[in-house]
Amino acid sequence: MAKRIMGLDVGDKWIGVAVSDETGLIAQSLPPIRRSSGAQDLKKVNHIAHSWLVEKIVVGLPLNMNATVGPQADKTLQFVERLRTSCALPVSTWDERLTTREAERLLIGQDVRRERRQAVIDGVAAALILQGYLDRERMAEAREETQMADDKDFEAGYAEDEDEIITLTDDEGKDHEFVVVDVIEVENKEYAILLPIDAEEDEEAEAVILRLEKDADGDDVLVNIESEEEWEQVAQAYEELLDDEGDE
Repeated sequence: MAKRIMGLDVGDKWIGVAVSDETGLIAQSLPPIRRSSGAQDLKKVNHIAHSWLVEKIVVGLPLNMNATVGPQADKTLQFVERLRTSCALPVSTWDERLTTREAERLLIGQDVRRERRQAVIDGVAAALILQGYLDRERMAEAREETQMADDKDFEAGYAEDEDEIITLTDDEGKDHEFVVVDVIEVENKEYAILLPIDAEEDEEAEAVILRLEKDADGDDVLVNIESEEEWEQVAQAYEELLDDEGDE
């Protein structure tokens, strides 16, 4: 029998829970967990995972809009480490920026009353987190199959010769290498989509979006996006591009 994947939306008062169907295509919400003690929270998560024959857990990571780790994301990462210690299942994180906002918009669109929204929003957010992960995994598998069928040698040579690698330095002075996976244009501005190549195997690679500008010498430079509205606009444009590629 096929097994399922669990999605979690970890908040301060509630933990939203969702599980996939046995085919790994559709996420469904379960009743959220009311948080009590850390040990009890983990026990409840493990009990649900065991009951639903879960083979993997995906936890939403609430990064800042510029992809940095803030206080809430740090709390979530601490929870993830405790969860990895308490269970034998693989645990991954998934970028959940804007997921709660999207869940609320979805419930409002369905005319769910405010008091009812508060009761179910955690589960809906967990389902959106899990559905995003499932869709990405399915798209990655489809792309891999297509590439293997086309030309394995060409794929390997192209990746080696054409991928652009850049190094960025974080606030602690540590260097990180990124591969430029795409450059898109939004409202006459160009943006680079980067993925880290030094992420741990069991961690979700989080995309970073930077704006391309020219310096005084006319050379390309990468600039942080300070506006949340601009970041959302570019992220939405890139998601739509990925959706179009998936449909093709």
